[in-house]
Amino acid sequence: MNPEQKLHPDTVMTHEEVHRLLLRRIRAWRDEDIDAIMADYADDIVHVSPYGSRVGVAAMRAANTRYLDEFTGFEVALNRLVVEGDQGALEWTWTETRRADGLRRSADDAIVFVLRDGKIAYWREYFDPAARAP
Repeated sequence: MNPEQKLHPDTVMTHEEVHRLLLRRIRAWRDEDIDAIMADYADDIVHVSPYGSRVGVAAMRAANTRYLDEFTGFEVALNRLVVEGDQGALEWTWTETRRADGLRRSADDAIVFVLRDGKIAYWREYFDPAARAP
């Protein structure tokens, strides 16, 4: 993350507001609504996962569009949420179906995030890539 990026928000969201944001994101994925998925990202979002890093909404839109082209049937169970100021962590179980062959797969995912002005500025995922392997 660029050290000059403003991480700390002008306002801090409550635990309940963050919970609602995450439920909205879960619905957006379930509905396969790319615009709703993108709505919660800051313009300079930094996303890190075992598969690599993406910076900015254009890179995230491209990655999420490719993902939606490949997978469907999203179910996400939010198991834990911790929020402190402008940052937090969550655990959820992500389930999806690969369109090409109907393979259904699930992975437990832990995420550390930073919010800025109600948007996701940083999102780092920790999961076992083998759980998502073909």
